[in-house]
Amino acid sequence: MGRVSSWSGLGDAYLDSFATLCGGTIDRLLADAPGERHLDVGSGTGELAGRAATLGRKVVAIDADPDMVAMSNVVVPGKVLQAALPDLPFNDDEFDAVTANFVINHVADPRASMRELARVTRPGGRVAVTIWPPQPAVWGVLVSGAFSAARVAQIASQRLSPELDFERSVDGLRGIAEVARLEIVRAEELRWDWEISIDALWRGISGGVTTAGQTLRAQTPETQTSVEQEFRRAAQNLTPDGILRLPSAAAYLIAAA
Repeated sequence: MGRVSSWSGLGDAYLDSFATLCGGTIDRLLADAPGERHLDVGSGTGELAGRAATLGRKVVAIDADPDMVAMSNVVVPGKVLQAALPDLPFNDDEFDAVTANFVINHVADPRASMRELARVTRPGGRVAVTIWPPQPAVWGVLVSGAFSAARVAQIASQRLSPELDFERSVDGLRGIAEVARLEIVRAEELRWDWEISIDALWRGISGGVTTAGQTLRAQTPETQTSVEQEFRRAAQNLTPDGILRLPSAAAYLIAAA
């Protein structure tokens, strides 16, 4: 969706790992954004859009990455398009419900993107959005510890320029929604536990998903091996059965157009 970093070629690694993390908010998004005509922006694996279709909704799913479009096509019975925020190929007021699950935190112009979500939603329709909050996730702390122990060289920052960026929090999300003239229905933090095996989490990171994955791929083979050893050692200290149960959180907003 006009993301700051490219997801090209990462679909398989994402499906097996961080897609399951993003799935932790889907029930809430579907419950709070009802409507017959449903647009899912940044559909990824297609899980949210596919579940919306099982509820009887007429679903359109879009993603900027062709690999994600292909994945969504497998599970979404409705239309799946390659398109990117902030330029959606739809008329004004076209949808009753618009969902964007962990998308606004990846786009190049968050305010313009939020305005576009508002534009394609009918008056009184619902826009439901999640982003990652500023506090380090538990999985991120685990990986950062491995990076530090292995003396990983950091890559250039992928943050937006100050004039385009926004505070990555519930209040920050509320602020850019208000700029888009959306009426805030609810803005809060969602919490859930993410269950994932040590092996699956490592496959996602070593596959290049997230900034951590891109940082890892920029290292020498020797450093990558050292990171994996440190990561597995720390992760195994957290679980007796190889399954991590990681507290997770998202900034969440539901608004009316």
